[in-house]
Parts: sequence; C-alpha cells; structure tokens
Amino acid sequence: MVRKLRTIGAVALVGLAAVAACSRKSGDGNKNDSDDAGAGGASAGNSNAGGNVAQGGSFVPRAGSSGKGGNSGSGSGGTEANPAGNGQGGAADPCAHCASGMCDADLNCKNCIGDDECTSGLVCGNGVCSAACTAAQEGQTMGCDNGLTCCSQHCTDVAIDSAHCGACGAACDDGQFCGLTACGAGAGGASGVPCVACHPTTLASICSVGQVIVILDTTKNDSDGNRVPGRAIGAAIKAQCAPTPTLTEAEQDSVEALNLTTGRPVSAGNELLVVAGGPFYQNLEGYMEEQHIAPLYLKAMASGTQFRKNSDDSVVASLPIDGVDHDSHDFFLIQFMRDAASGSLALNAQGFWLSGTVAATYQMTNAVLPDLASFNKAWYVYEWSDADADKAPDANEIVLVDSGL
Repeated sequence: MVRKLRTIGAVALVGLAAVAACSRKSGDGNKNDSDDAGAGGASAGNSNAGGNVAQGGSFVPRAGSSGKGGNSGSGSGGTEANPAGNGQGGAADPCAHCASGMCDADLNCKNCIGDDECTSGLVCGNGVCSAACTAAQEGQTMGCDNGLTCCSQHCTDVAIDSAHCGACGAACDDGQFCGLTACGAGAGGASGVPCVACHPTTLASICSVGQVIVILDTTKNDSDGNRVPGRAIGAAIKAQCAPTPTLTEAEQDSVEALNLTTGRPVSAGNELLVVAGGPFYQNLEGYMEEQHIAPLYLKAMASGTQFRKNSDDSVVASLPIDGVDHDSHDFFLIQFMRDAASGSLALNAQGFWLSGTVAATYQMTNAVLPDLASFNKAWYVYEWSDADADKAPDANEIVLVDSGL
C-alpha cells in the first residue's frame, strides 16, 4: 500500500525533551508562530467561514470548495493520478470521483473503497477494481486472485474485512474492526491463515493490527517536531505489541494509504496509521476531525485552544495562548479511530503545543502500552504540568482529564 517506505529501527524517546524545548509561545492567534508540531494551536482556522481551513488551520476541502489547489489549473500531460492531465483553463479532474484521488487510464480508482469507483462491469474488492466472482464461488478462493475469498460476489481479504471477518457474512458490529487475535479465540489458524476476530475500536485493540505506518509531515513542517514523537510511538508499538507488527514510515504526500490532497484515508484495515501532531500539519488528522470521524477535534481561537467532542461540540480541555508557559504546561489527547467508509484505522497523539505531543508520546510508551488491556476507551485527554522544571514529562506530572468512546 505504501510507496517510498523506510523500515524503522527501534526508536527511543531520546531527544523528545530537546524537541519540546524548541516550541515557542505565540502571541498571535491567527497563525502558528512556533515549531509546535502538535497543535497548530495558534494557527488560523475559522470553522464557520465555509472556506478551505479546518480546525487548527489544516487544509480540508469544505462544501463547495475545489480542494487543495482545486481540481483545475494549469498543467499538461497525464499522470498516474490524473491520466488526462489538468490542461490549461481548468479542465475537470477525471479522478475526482475517487476517494484516493487517483485512477488509472480506464478511470478505475486506485485503492477503491466502493463499487461506484469502478467502471461498468467491475466491482471494488480489497481496494482493486476487478471482475465480480460468482455466487457459486461464495466462500472459496476460486475466481479470486492473491488468495482472496469470494464473499457476496466480491473478492476480499477475510483477515481484515469487517463485513466478512474470518468468513463470509461474519460482520463486525458498528464501532468494531476485524483484527488479529490469538488462535482459538477467532476464525482462521489453518494453513497459515491468520486468526482474526472483531475488536472494539479502543486503545486496548491497537495491537490487533498487523502493520503500523508512521505518517510524516515533512513537506508541511520543516522542523522535526512531529517526526520524533511519531517515530517513537511507532517503535514503542512494535516493541511492546505481540505479535510484533511490521513497522514502516511514509511522507503524507507519498503514501498510497491517503488521498494526497485531502488526507482522506484509503488504507486497508490491516494498517494502523500513526499520526503525531494536530490538523495544522497532519492532513490525515485534519480530514478525520473535519469529517467527525475523530472522537475529538482541535479548535483554535485567538484567545486559546480547545479539545472538543465531535459528537456534541462540548469542551473537554482548554488552554489560553497568553499567560501560560507552554513548554511546562499543556493538555494532550490520545485517540484511536476508524473510518467506516474505507475501514482505515488511525492512532493520533497531539497536544495543543509540541510539549503536549511529547507528553502524549511519553504516556503512550510508558503507561498505555504496558497496560494496554485496561485502556478500553477510544480517547483519553490528559493534563501535563512540569513539576521539576526539567521541561520533560514524568509519570507523576500527568493527570487524566476525561475519556470516552
């Protein structure tokens, strides 16, 4: 699913405190005036304006917008994502119907998520537009390539398909996903088939995902702010989860798991997309918050920043811009979410400021993962206050504010 991947070795938390110390307080609520990779907390973002800006200033197309750079503009020649080329004068993007933003010369969408992204006579199965299998082949691999199973005349991977988890018709409930489990506790186990079961979309289930991809934001953020925490979280998941997941990383503008313009996820359900930082730099997080997929979202205002529930817009935590040493005091969230349309899974850790993102990484590594089974909620919000003036988080400095599903 991913281009330009680099295998990640073990990453310690060394350097996180130094990175946090680089964040600067901002007195301007209309822009991000810090190296803060976690917030966009002082960045522009008017959620009522109807423009192309999401909370924290991240770009997410809104109703009536043409998207980042639009679907028009100058250009000539075709590309894999746009085989016809945009042309001069604003020709329509032939791949605009694709969730991934990419299609082939026949206009079949790459990493499709539905039959309407395929041309007539083809159906979408396991992210690929292909001929339908037959009702007579139901439950068999006959009629499908790459060991996929025919379910409801679609070739699918029953190890990750939440509509057919382990077997055709074995659908997971809302709020669940199909993931790995110990053999004997779910379907599979024979002939190398992985054992799978439906899991709740809570932090306790993140080790049920076989692949971890750390999404980097280099093109939008020239500091190491988000990359150090992101890599540290990815390395901690690899080190502490059993079975050990495959760990890779990719830039957000070069990964097939995302729409390169909007950040919309189109990855398979066996990939956990790890995103450190908020929507200002991270396109995926911006999309998940704007589309109300993320349980919580970041709201940035001239006076301060807030974490709010997407369900009812109530405030969970807030912090003013002025009068606070943001290198020593911050709030942060850790949330696990699933995009029902694509089946994509994402883990996000972000603070209002970079110091909070660093504290979220500390909490994820030293508190959440070692006691994962007890974290049976989808999101957690914490307050960090530096008690020993070392500008680095410690266990006794982090207090739970709230949690929920």
